[in-house]
Amino acid sequence: MTKLAIKGGVPIKNTKESPWPVWPVWGKEEEKSLIEVLNSGVWSYNGPKEREFNKLFAEFTGTKYAICTVNGTVTLQLALEALGVGIGDEVILPGLTWQATAATIIDVNATPVMVDVCEDTWCIDPKEIEKAITPRTKAIIPVHLYGAFADMDAVMEIAKKHNLYVIEDCAHKHGGEWNGNKAGSIGDIGSFSYQLSKHLTAGEGGSMITNSLEIAEKLDALRNCGRRPEGEEYHDLDKGAGDYGDDGNFIQSGNLRITEFQAAILIEGLKRLPAQNANRDVNGDYLNTLLNNIPGVIPIKRDARETKKAYFNFAFRYNKVDFKGLPIEKFREALEAEIGIVVDSSYEPLNNCSLYVPHTKPARHKLNDAYWAEIDPTRFVLPISNKIFKDESVCIHHKVLMGTKADMDLIAAAIKKVYDNVDEIK
Repeated sequence: MTKLAIKGGVPIKNTKESPWPVWPVWGKEEEKSLIEVLNSGVWSYNGPKEREFNKLFAEFTGTKYAICTVNGTVTLQLALEALGVGIGDEVILPGLTWQATAATIIDVNATPVMVDVCEDTWCIDPKEIEKAITPRTKAIIPVHLYGAFADMDAVMEIAKKHNLYVIEDCAHKHGGEWNGNKAGSIGDIGSFSYQLSKHLTAGEGGSMITNSLEIAEKLDALRNCGRRPEGEEYHDLDKGAGDYGDDGNFIQSGNLRITEFQAAILIEGLKRLPAQNANRDVNGDYLNTLLNNIPGVIPIKRDARETKKAYFNFAFRYNKVDFKGLPIEKFREALEAEIGIVVDSSYEPLNNCSLYVPHTKPARHKLNDAYWAEIDPTRFVLPISNKIFKDESVCIHHKVLMGTKADMDLIAAAIKKVYDNVDEIK
C-alpha cells in the first residue's frame, strides 16, 4: 500500500483542515492607517508616515539615520553611489545571492567579483574575500542569507585592514542581531527590502540605514531627485557648497521615493516584527533539534555570535546518500506533497543564473571590451555555491515558522516519512 502522499497516500498535514499561517499579516490597524493617508491627500513626498517610519526604523536598528526608497534593489545601488563606487572599482560579493546584489554593481559601472560561500551557512566565505582583494577593490557586500548571518567580525576586520567599505545586504535579516548589534548597523550602510515575501513588507519598498551624517545626506538626496535632505535629523549639515556642487545642484538623481501608503503599512508591520521574529526563532530552533535526529538532513549552522535570529524562509541541507541516492528534486516534491506548501531550492549561483545576464544589455553595459569581459559571470568558479543549489538546498517559506510547535513536529515527521519510504519513489 502506498504511504507517501506523492504516490497517492495521506499527507502528513491536512492543509484544508489546518492551513499554514497567512502571509503577509495585516489587520484593522493597517486599514485605519491607510484610510488616514487616503483622506489626508498627502500620498507621498516626505509625508508624516514616511518620516515616522524612518524614525522608528532607525531606533529599531540602533542607527542614526534610516531612509526609505522604492525597493531593495535600489537601496543597494544608491548605497554604492553614495560611497563613490563606480568605473574602475571592484566590489566583492557572494556568488549565492539574489541577482540584484550583482546587478546594482554593474548599474554603477563597477565590476562585481563573486566569491564562494561557507557550506554550513551559505553566507560569504571570509577566506575567499581575502583571496579576491586587488588594488581596485573598493567595497564588500556580505549577504545575510535565509536563516544565517555572514561572519561580520571577519568581514569588518578584512575591510578595516584593506580600507574597504561594507554594505550589508539585509533583505533576509530584518531584526537579526550579531553580538547584540542589529543587522545593517555593523557596516557603513545596511540595505533592506520590503518586497512581499520579506518578513517586514509593504508589498514593495526598501530602506537604507547608516550612522554617518555625510552618507545619509547623499542617500536621501539620491532617492529624492538630488535635492538636499529635509528634516531635523540633518540640521547639523553644512548648507554651503558640498562635494557635488552648490545648493541648487547637489547631485544628479531621480525620483525613487516610496508612498505614504507603504509607510503606513510598514509602521504597523514593524510593531509586529519583534514578536514574529521571536516566534519564528523558537520554532526554527525546535525544528532544527528535530532535524538533527534524521539522517541525511543537516540544519544550517547558527553562529553563537548571532544573538537574535531573523528567519527568511526555513532552510536546511540535504544529503542524498542517506536517502539511497534520491535526487534532491524528488525529495522536495515528496516533502511538498506531505506538508502542502512549496518546497524550493536556494537562489541560483550568479555564475550561471537565468536572471543575471549582463551580456543581454550591450547598449548599457558594454563600456569597452575589457569591462565587457569583466562582467561575464561565467568567468567565476563557485563550487560550493553550485553544490548547495544543485544538491543540498531545501527552502520553505518562513510563514511555516509562524505556526505551532505541533506544526514543527509535522514538518519533521514528513521528512522522516520520506526517509522511511524512499524506495517508493527511488
